[in-house]
Amino acid sequence: MNRTMILVATLSLALPLAGIAQSSTETANVSMPMSGPELHSLIKTAHSSAQYKQLADYFHQKEAKCEADAAAEKIERDRRAQVNAGLYQKYPRPVDSAEYRYEADLADAKSAATQAQHYDQLAATQAQREGQIATRSQN
Repeated sequence: MNRTMILVATLSLALPLAGIAQSSTETANVSMPMSGPELHSLIKTAHSSAQYKQLADYFHQKEAKCEADAAAEKIERDRRAQVNAGLYQKYPRPVDSAEYRYEADLADAKSAATQAQHYDQLAATQAQREGQIATRSQN
């Protein structure tokens, strides 16, 4: 009995601490997201392929996040549709709000994908120009 209580107490302290340590190492590997003003400033002043690549990476990350949010919202929408769809006579029903959020997340993901593709193209074009300039300066 006494051993069981010691084991439970030890695990109840060790498991949360292990989770905290793991989450802090994961966040150290992820780059800090840009704030709104930083993003707008970079969009206005970007002129090198590295800056365009940074913008493209930002929008790829945003696309992935929006797709993950949409997948979670789709699960919630399906759950709400099955639980008590017949009980609600008034509009909007809980399933409707989940559907709207799902559609909004998909639209945000599509928009981010379009912007990422645009900045990928700009980065490739700029890298090609920088390569041409470098070969001219060598000659």
